[in-house]
Amino acid sequence: MQYPEFIHEAKQTLGVETETEVLDITRAFLHTLTEHLAGNAADNLGAQLPGPLLDIIREVSPEERDQGQRFKLTEFYQRVADKLDTDEETGQRYTQQFMQLFGRMVTEGELHKLKGTLSDDYAPLFDSAQTA
Repeated sequence: MQYPEFIHEAKQTLGVETETEVLDITRAFLHTLTEHLAGNAADNLGAQLPGPLLDIIREVSPEERDQGQRFKLTEFYQRVADKLDTDEETGQRYTQQFMQLFGRMVTEGELHKLKGTLSDDYAPLFDSAQTA
């Protein structure tokens, strides 16, 4: 998927009007995911995304990308919400909607690898990705 197509699809999927809103939600999701993954997993996923999205992943420092903080899905939602300065319910909705979009941007193999690195409580996110 090319960047202009991503922006167009993201506006529809996320129900927002502007590229700025898309990028704010994208940044919140990708930064939270990157904080959670260890090693080069985020970079590997990012390699399948439009270039500007890989740049967003790389905004997270290499030290933080290597650490791989472990947290449950509910905290993932809360971290997304905090980054967007909104409530947890909205953070959850945006996370699930972004995951639908994410599932259209990366290969099934990458999604499977990602799922294998996360705890079982993340399974609903992958249901979102596969129904896209």
